[in-house]
Amino acid sequence: MAKGRARKIRQRARPQKSAKAAKRTAVRQKTKPRAGGKRPAAKKKLAPSKKRKPSPIRGRKAAAHVAQKPAPAQPLPRKRIVYGVPLPAPIPPPRLLRDTRSTSAALGLLEKGIKFIYQKEFKKARLELQSLFEQHPGEPVILARARSYLQICDREEAAHRKPAITNDQLYTLGVMEHNRGAYDAAVAYFRQSLEKHPDTDHIYYSLAASLAKKGEAEEAVRCLRRAIELSEDNRVYAKNDADFSSLHAHREFTDLVGLIPPVPGETSSS
Repeated sequence: MAKGRARKIRQRARPQKSAKAAKRTAVRQKTKPRAGGKRPAAKKKLAPSKKRKPSPIRGRKAAAHVAQKPAPAQPLPRKRIVYGVPLPAPIPPPRLLRDTRSTSAALGLLEKGIKFIYQKEFKKARLELQSLFEQHPGEPVILARARSYLQICDREEAAHRKPAITNDQLYTLGVMEHNRGAYDAAVAYFRQSLEKHPDTDHIYYSLAASLAKKGEAEEAVRCLRRAIELSEDNRVYAKNDADFSSLHAHREFTDLVGLIPPVPGETSSS
């Protein structure tokens, strides 16, 4: 009686097992091998170096931290080159000229003008290009090219244009032709000089001398009279000028310059 009581007291005095220990005992009882069976292999424990380190951030903060972490960049896929495949046809450039009804006609005039330029017929080329501006004002691209060819015409015509001869040059040429006996050419130069300066006495005087040498007495006297009207000194010059010797028998000339006409049948004494 006393021994049974003492055993009960000892049992009461033993500390109770914790919840973890009870759970561990229950797991062991479940995993005990049956009769004739093998005991299941125990789980291998991870090496201390391979254990996953606990995250310092826990709970909702840990989830947010994981969500904010950028994903690793994925490598771009390489473009696969396939040899032997024909390339697509290139895109044609845009057409500069608009296809209108007058485009072909304008191009025809431009080609004619260019052809005349190559033939060095610049006046005809200018006519063709100017008609292009008049007939086809709605072709800006063609007109721009026509302007450049018009500038070529201007430059070439200016280079081949003869320089203008001044009045002094015309008179000098007339005197040179008179002195070498080309009286027709001298008369032509003197008349051109008179067109520019109609009231010049020495030009009328020279023209009268050339006409006298040609044998045109009436017109020579008329030009000499105009020269004396412009300058009285020309009367004295004509009286002693050998170029008017053919007019000494002419009554109008002797009266104009004050010469005594020679008596028929008499010769002048030297």
